[in-house]
Amino acid sequence: MVVFVFACCKSQIVVQPEKQLSFGYQLQPIDARFDTHPDSATTAILNNYKPQMDALMNVVIGESEEEIAAPKNWQSPICFFTTNALLEIANTLHLQADFSLYNIGGIRAGMPKGDIRLYDIYAVFPFDNDIVVITIQGKYIRELMEMFAEKNPQLMANVAIVFSQNRLKSMRINDEELNDEKMYRVVTNNFVAEGGDNMEVLLNAVSAEQTGIIIRDAITDYVKTLTDEGKTIRAKESSNIHYE
Repeated sequence: MVVFVFACCKSQIVVQPEKQLSFGYQLQPIDARFDTHPDSATTAILNNYKPQMDALMNVVIGESEEEIAAPKNWQSPICFFTTNALLEIANTLHLQADFSLYNIGGIRAGMPKGDIRLYDIYAVFPFDNDIVVITIQGKYIRELMEMFAEKNPQLMANVAIVFSQNRLKSMRINDEELNDEKMYRVVTNNFVAEGGDNMEVLLNAVSAEQTGIIIRDAITDYVKTLTDEGKTIRAKESSNIHYE
């Protein structure tokens, strides 16, 4: 008999010769209760690095005019900020993207009103996802939108979409109707480009340009540029997707 135990959930896999594999698990909350009796050795290690990390992560890189809450759905202001920033970054890098596409699960926090620290950017974008530009035919974008029509859509900028009765009624990209035969360039992250969050249809892309640029780093530079230009972070509810 072989037993495997996994962290963050109480799991057990039992393998016995000539018997069916059995698997069971129970979720274990990872919260403040684990701070009641902190491990002294671990605390000592963390305290050794904490001053250096605090000095780095608490550097103010920008300012937000108002609090931007953590994402609830595709309309959330933090989603508007992310997709529009990604599109602007792509244009700055001369990647010639037609629109941006991002998964809401890749955004894990909001931003406070006032000073924006490097820590805040890490909180919003904790994953080391890279910027990727895929080239894909319009018919596959339509297929993706039809999937979005039946479920909650993911995040996009530079598009105008109308859903009606769980179907795609219309989609405009660069203020032009979606053309099934046309090839489009979509700036996204590597997770989405690889079909993550049920977007396997994107694997039909004819090319995927790997920039090697981590999105978190690109957003950090984007915010710094806004600051250098005397601008603040502004975000609003997305209004480019409508339901009839």
